[in-house]
Amino acid sequence: MKVSSQRIVKIVGAAVASALLVAPLAACGGNSAGKVKLTFLSYFNKTQIGKVIDDFEKANPNIQIEMQTSKNYVQTLQTRLAGGEPPTIFNLTMDNRTDVMKSGAALDLTGSDFFDGIDDSNFTLFQKDGKTYGMPVTAWYGGIVYNKDLLKKAGYDEFPKTWDEFLDMGKKLKSMGVTPLLDSNVNTQPSGIFVGLLASYYAGEGSTQMDEDIWNGKTTFSKEWTPVFKQYYRMVEDGILGQETLGIDGDQEKSEFMNGNTALYRSGPWDLDTLRKSGINFGVAAFPAYPNSEQWINGGPDQGFAIAAKASEEKQEAAKKFLAFLNSEQGLKDFTSGAGTQSISSKYTAEVPDEFKEIVTDYLQKSKFYWVNWGKAATTMVSADVAAQQQLIQGKLTPAAAAAKLDDTWNSVQ
Repeated sequence: MKVSSQRIVKIVGAAVASALLVAPLAACGGNSAGKVKLTFLSYFNKTQIGKVIDDFEKANPNIQIEMQTSKNYVQTLQTRLAGGEPPTIFNLTMDNRTDVMKSGAALDLTGSDFFDGIDDSNFTLFQKDGKTYGMPVTAWYGGIVYNKDLLKKAGYDEFPKTWDEFLDMGKKLKSMGVTPLLDSNVNTQPSGIFVGLLASYYAGEGSTQMDEDIWNGKTTFSKEWTPVFKQYYRMVEDGILGQETLGIDGDQEKSEFMNGNTALYRSGPWDLDTLRKSGINFGVAAFPAYPNSEQWINGGPDQGFAIAAKASEEKQEAAKKFLAFLNSEQGLKDFTSGAGTQSISSKYTAEVPDEFKEIVTDYLQKSKFYWVNWGKAATTMVSADVAAQQQLIQGKLTPAAAAAKLDDTWNSVQ
């Protein structure tokens, strides 16, 4: 049975990892150099997952992993899969999971022993026709990071909880000569601020399916997204979100916040070290609630780890050892520390940073989080959504027209 996205993650208590998962590989064989060599095209960078690989190789000296990264991960993986040269291990992302599973490029991992400790509901996004092709081990979460000092100057001791209050605050910040916010997400993916508002809208409507009803053909973007686009567009009308947000990237957005030039931005624990070092007196809050609803945050399972179906049996077995290590106490400790994410396995639970405890306790652990995980043609739909967001901010599309554009694209793809 398909589980709605907001129920995907269930975080449970810590437990001791099985020593078998980190034992050296003794029966995997090897090549002439005495090692099984694997390639890993990683969605995550060296800082985020490098220590996992280092500790895995120490525990498994007969296996060597060559880590590869790409700024355009989805396209790079697609090119390699199409060319018949798949990496041994790779990640299923929200933008490529449907296409990769459909293509047969990922090994069927259904029922693997190394899934132990991860609730079944976490695998939903990486399943097709009853089979499982990817293993997530962590969850991500994000909300609004705000400058407490700037908000205090505008008359606010805490971040507003409702959308109307949020807009009022934005106008006050604007009148002070402060840029209320930048939203770099509109240039690459669904706006996190919009998605938080969308989730709150669905909650107010009593929906537990979120966008699943659009994917299943029971409703449309025009019906569900138009009212949310209207609320989002109020930021543009009030001068809170301007065209200067178009074309910027996440680093520029973050830099403007760190320099005190903008009052808030959408972020998460991945920026925690930088935020702490910046000297900014910052707070973290859930997104303001859609009218007559409740606050939500962004979040969901991280990218799934997959194994190439075309890899040799020897390499597949070695790759399974790596996935098993990922879902061990040491592997999870390494990964969550490096990536700033939350374990979804009972094998390890880290202490949540003080700055994000409210987000985790009141929202992540209560399943009040959401992200748009397109039901088909994710790459095409992301491009359509980005274009709609940008044209909305430019005043080239009305909220209703932006939603209609998404319906047109959705109905045209397989």
